[in-house]
Amino acid sequence: MKGIPLTKKEGAIKDSIIKTNCIFTITEKAVGKKLFKLNKEKKKLLYAHLNKKLENFKN
Repeated sequence: MKGIPLTKKEGAIKDSIIKTNCIFTITEKAVGKKLFKLNKEKKKLLYAHLNKKLENFKN
């Protein structure tokens, strides 16, 4: 499965994958609680994936 892996060691409840092909926004009120924080390396990787998707969408 394509995406960015997120492991239990990194703070996820269970080993997961952040899928960048289905990103949407919600209001802050709709969030029950924060599940984890991404470290700097994962944030850069996520940004790169999203940027690539947006560039492909643009062309």
